[in-house]
Amino acid sequence: MDEMLSSSEMIVHLGPQHPMQPGPFRLNLRLKGETVMDADIELGFIHKGIEKILENKTYLQGIPIVDRICYLTAMTNEEAYVGAVEKLADIEVPERSQYIRVIIEELSRLQSHLLGTGEFGAFIGFVSMFMYTIREREDVLSLMDMVTGARITHTFLRFGGVQDDLPDGFEDKVRTVFIDLKQKIDMYETLFNSDEIYRTRCEGVGVLTADVAKNLGVSGPPLRATGVSFDIRKDEPYLVYNDLDFKVCTQKDGDIVARIVVRLNEMRESMYIIEQALDQIPDGPLFFEDSLYGRRTPVMRVPAGDVFHRVEDPRGEMGMYMVSDGSDKPYRAKVRGPVYPTMQALPPLLIGTTMADVAAIAGSMDGCTSEADR
Repeated sequence: MDEMLSSSEMIVHLGPQHPMQPGPFRLNLRLKGETVMDADIELGFIHKGIEKILENKTYLQGIPIVDRICYLTAMTNEEAYVGAVEKLADIEVPERSQYIRVIIEELSRLQSHLLGTGEFGAFIGFVSMFMYTIREREDVLSLMDMVTGARITHTFLRFGGVQDDLPDGFEDKVRTVFIDLKQKIDMYETLFNSDEIYRTRCEGVGVLTADVAKNLGVSGPPLRATGVSFDIRKDEPYLVYNDLDFKVCTQKDGDIVARIVVRLNEMRESMYIIEQALDQIPDGPLFFEDSLYGRRTPVMRVPAGDVFHRVEDPRGEMGMYMVSDGSDKPYRAKVRGPVYPTMQALPPLLIGTTMADVAAIAGSMDGCTSEADR
């Protein structure tokens, strides 16, 4: 950002701690009056060294570590990590375990979108929306807790399967929760659409174009809100997504409203996916009987090689590049998360907007500094 200021300009720093930010990062804004003339973003305030930690842990010990890349997406982080190891070691996963993974990972998508939508509401002063979504999110977290034994960081996936089967009463509980949740998502949509202040502040504001999104590597809801129908679950199916019917949710306007609509629709699709999975899940083992791996494999040596495995995180493309030297620990683990490119797309969206628009635009991108600063 050019810091040469005219007599009518000033620089304002938002962060690294600010109420509108889901985690510490700093936005530097060059203002002329209330108009943003230029902007840049600073990350790195909570760097955790996740990749180097993974390289000093056994493969099994790495599972709880990847949970903490971003607690909102713990299950898809596990899928990227465990899936990479399964590719390297040529481990097959029984169909029942694949269905269980899909169910839990879509529940994870639901709770992430619920919190992201609620936080966005709080950023623009719609605090009651945050209270509503947190209430419904608790029901989803309770469903995940029934299966994994944890609400947030689960350590549930295993190489070649999952830790535990679905408990008794789980399906009935899911269907009961979903009856209410579907009605609540319709209510959120009505509340947003009927609020004149929301429409005025958000329609046509913070427009991200498809070309800019693709050039920066943006994925997930911000990309799909520009009209690009890219979803790894469809384009490069993993687990049993090929056997499930669902649509990729897109919008064309690329503005704040479009990003919120995409997330609301994706929550509906996630529930539809889970309902299908519960109807179709076959009986069978969680691990193949002749597998060298199981629920607890404290020391496992993975054949030498390298692999890249990616999955559809609630925020976009979560990929894991892994190199094995044949030992019991990864030689190299490199995470390609969705949030860093999304954060790079934020400053261009702010230029030409007003200071009052910054919180709304930043909140609609649903970033997670913890994942970008891994």
